[in-house]
Parts: sequence; structure tokens; C-alpha cells
Amino acid sequence: MSSTVAAATAHARTFQRERRERLFYVIACVVMLVGVAVGFHMFYLHGLNDAGEPVTQQSTSLVYVHGGLMTCWMVLFALQCGLVATGNRRLHMKLGMAAVVLYAVIVPIGVITALLQIRYADPRSFPPFGPYRFLTLPLAEVANFTFFIGAGFLFRRSPQRHRALMMMGTLSVAQAGIGRIGPMRNLFFRASHAAFFPTFWGATVTVVLVLWLVKLAMTRRLDRSFDIAVALFIASGLLSSYVSTTAWWIQLAHRITQ
Repeated sequence: MSSTVAAATAHARTFQRERRERLFYVIACVVMLVGVAVGFHMFYLHGLNDAGEPVTQQSTSLVYVHGGLMTCWMVLFALQCGLVATGNRRLHMKLGMAAVVLYAVIVPIGVITALLQIRYADPRSFPPFGPYRFLTLPLAEVANFTFFIGAGFLFRRSPQRHRALMMMGTLSVAQAGIGRIGPMRNLFFRASHAAFFPTFWGATVTVVLVLWLVKLAMTRRLDRSFDIAVALFIASGLLSSYVSTTAWWIQLAHRITQ
């Protein structure tokens, strides 16, 4: 009798923890959607970049395609989180095929858009860093998206790993918007005395660390898969920021954008 009660109690705790974890990913998704909407509000409402200027004419069409694809990904991720939270796994798995197709299109378009953005950029743009240093940011975002989402597809039958990887890959997409929230970027820019990593990664890293704390509070346990994904995301930012300072990168960036 006691063993039956203990088993039922353990099952109930597991069920409640699973519900809280699913709810966490819905919350994280909403946070990312808000960050993207705020960061790209000038683009969505007026077709302008975050500086309030028109998108570079030579790459306007590609930028719109790129923005549309990224928006589709965010909407799809939100839908998938909702389906999992409501227990509709069958439709969630069917929509996974659409995610694979979208993933295969987003990656090359993302790289090409980043390169063309710098190719046609004013050499005085992105002060005080310059366009070639800035190029590491969108390329790192695409690289993170490629790695985390690709790994998420591979671990689709391991829910714990799959969820963590898919969220971190989507955060890599959302970073482009979160990092463009003017007050936050300016705060990190001034506080760090114009250091590259805090300026462009500070807002997103802050968001992911807050989400980590929220997840810990909601589930009351550490999630190794999520923890590793967070650590890799932050490490990628530190590494790409360092690479942006090297002479060989400046030379390489000049060659690949010509």
C-alpha cells in the first residue's frame, strides 16, 4: 500500500514538474516575441532599420525575404510551444517537417543577407566598431541557429534536450531583435565603455540568464541540457567578439564581402 502511494506521489510530482516546464517554454517564447517586436518595430511598421534609415537599396528585397523567414520561424516556434503545452504532440510532430524546410531556407539566406549588408554598408557605419567587426554578429547568430536547431532535430526523441536546443536556436534568431532594443544596447554600450560583447550581446545574455533563473524557480531543479545550451550560447558570443578584434578576421571579412 505504502509503495503504491509513494509511486502515485512521485508520478504526480513528475507530472506537475512537466507542466511547469512546458509553461516555462511558453513564457520564454512570449519574451522572445516581445523582444523581436520591440527591436524590429521600425522595420515592421515603416520598413526602416533600427537607426530609422531606409534599408540598403541594393539588398532591400533580400532583407525583406530574410525578415519574413525569421518572422515565420518565430511564429512557428510559438505555435509549437503552444501545441506541446496543450498536449497535442501529433500535430507538433507534423509541423516539425515544416520547421525542417524553413530551417534549410533560413540558413543560406541568413548568410547571404549578412554578407550583402556589409558589402554595401558605408565604411563609417556601426561606429565605433566598423562593418567588418560587426559582421561577426549576424554570422554568429546564423551559426548558432544552425547548430542548435540542427542538434534539436537530431535529438527530437529526447524531449529534455530537444526543447532546450530548439529554444536556444530560436533565441539566436530573436537576438537580432533583442540586441536592437535601443535603450538596452545604449546602456550596455556606455557601461562597458564601448566594448563589443556587452554592446551587442549584453541584452540577449541578460534575457537568457533571467530565463534560466525563472526556469530554475519554476521547476526547482537544474536542467543539464538547458544549462549546457546556455553556456554554449554565451561562449559563442565571447568567442565571436574576440574573433572580431583579430587582424586575420578583418582581412577575411574584407575578402568575403567584395
